Amino acid sequence: MATATEYQDYPFEEVRRQADERIAMGATVFQKFTCAGCGARLTMETPNTFHEYGSCDRCNVLTNIRQRGCNYMALLDIPVVRKL
Repeated sequence: MATATEYQDYPFEEVRRQADERIAMGATVFQKFTCAGCGARLTMETPNTFHEYGSCDRCNVLTNIRQRGCNYMALLDIPVVRKL
């Protein structure tokens, strides 16, 4: 398992702003964050939504994502990619 230092978490508002830009271009975005308890990398299930807190399904710690930062994964639906 990777350690928390191997993950890239950035300021919440900066990440949300960038994600909103991707969503406006048609991407589907999933918020990612690092658990404050065990260091697991977690992805929220609800697309195109940013949460200020997240609960770890491994250690049950509630992480303040707004304070600790986060990142996102963007899924793009590009016609060229669909053909591949």
